[in-house]
Amino acid sequence: MPTSIQSFLSRIPELRDADQRAFLYSDLDQQRIDNPEGYQEALKFWTQLLLSACQHGLLSAAPRTPQPRLNTTLASSDEDDKDEDDVLDRTQSDDSEHTEAASVLCFERAGLAARLAFRGDTPTGVDGIVDEMERSGIVVEACDYLAGSTVRRWAGRFVRHVPVVGRQMAVLAWGAQTSQITLDSSLVVRSLVEAAASRVADAHYARAACALTDNLLSMDVFREQYAQPVLTTNGKLSLEDARLVLRCLEDQRQATSTIIDAADTQVLIKFAARRAQRVQPVTEADRGAFHVVSTRDTIARQVTALESRVLELDLKARNAVVRKLRTQALGYLRLKRHVESDVLARRQQALDNIERIVLKLQQAASDVQLLQAFKSGTCALKGLNQEAEDMHAERIFDDWADQALRADEIQAVMDDGAAVVADGMQDVDDDALEAELEALLAADEQKEAAALDKQKESNVAVPGKQETADEDMLANAFNKVTLSPDHTPSEPNAAEAKQERIAMLE
Repeated sequence: MPTSIQSFLSRIPELRDADQRAFLYSDLDQQRIDNPEGYQEALKFWTQLLLSACQHGLLSAAPRTPQPRLNTTLASSDEDDKDEDDVLDRTQSDDSEHTEAASVLCFERAGLAARLAFRGDTPTGVDGIVDEMERSGIVVEACDYLAGSTVRRWAGRFVRHVPVVGRQMAVLAWGAQTSQITLDSSLVVRSLVEAAASRVADAHYARAACALTDNLLSMDVFREQYAQPVLTTNGKLSLEDARLVLRCLEDQRQATSTIIDAADTQVLIKFAARRAQRVQPVTEADRGAFHVVSTRDTIARQVTALESRVLELDLKARNAVVRKLRTQALGYLRLKRHVESDVLARRQQALDNIERIVLKLQQAASDVQLLQAFKSGTCALKGLNQEAEDMHAERIFDDWADQALRADEIQAVMDDGAAVVADGMQDVDDDALEAELEALLAADEQKEAAALDKQKESNVAVPGKQETADEDMLANAFNKVTLSPDHTPSEPNAAEAKQERIAMLE
């Protein structure tokens, strides 16, 4: 990832070409009149460049700087610890020691052309490009984007405006931090803010287990915990980006914020209980739970800092031993023993106690959710019972019994009618039926005999055909003969039978 705007610009092929750079850095307002197609290409190029540079945090007034880390290697150091109070002071260090992170969701309009200067050329039409992006809704001024939100209301309570070259600088302070944000000259990229807010919501609901405690955050925790979904790297979310993301979540009714202390510095952020639900207003129970959770987080940070301090003292003692500094090594070990046995042990015990309180709150919240589920189920069952009562169940079953009895009566009548029909059929004379059947069989035999005689006459008329016709007739007659199951003629017996039939014909 590029670390400076010049490194970023040097990777763009169009800017490395002198002719193309001359066109892109020319007066684009005149190009819009003389060369409309070229102007549209330049507009597309600059729009993509500005959005990409903003997403990398290269157009923010506050440069992005890496966070300092603890050196865990053995190295020579002449630093001496003065007393035990110095240990406690160093564990209370806050983020005010670090440089404010760069914004990746908005960029400064003031001085934009100077920052985009490359190889001695300065773009003269970039202001017109920004105006076109603003007219199309791609970017919007930060003050307009924040207008009407909860963040804007509580931010306005301690904002003092300072004129800077015809514009105003808003100086916002939360706790020990002070951030200078140019509200009037900052332009917010809507698409980047909406995508960041969606990633933050996904990350939050993936980790939130208890609605009462996990959905309540301070601004500092919000900036630390959800920096990775926005920055896609480790670090801390800038105050300006945090406000923009929170504003978007408020518009989507997924989060809300309020001030909870008299100094107007402690901000409580509350997420909705579930992703598909709307956030509810902050209640007194939320304030109490947030106080417990924030205290737990503070003690947890202290414990982490003390553990880091113990590791640092251990490394210094080892380093002193390597350098043959016995007295210094004993001092480091003595201080390490004090931090481990006294300070760290007490902080760890306090953390364990407050963790128990948090667990009780979470259990109570689960009980409330269970009772709410039972309440909802009771209401649903009550409604169904009311619907059943409105349908008059007794009358329905009485009607059913009546109709079933009526169906039985109809079936009985049908059975009686069938019996009457059967009795009427018994009066038919069976002898007459037998005589009629015999007559039908005799007529059929006469038809077959007539057909046989006609076939014989035709065979006599054709010499040589009579013998074949007779053989076929006998074969058909033989095939019609039904044999008993235990008598199946073999191949030789069938041949003999055929010879006997031929002899009979002769």
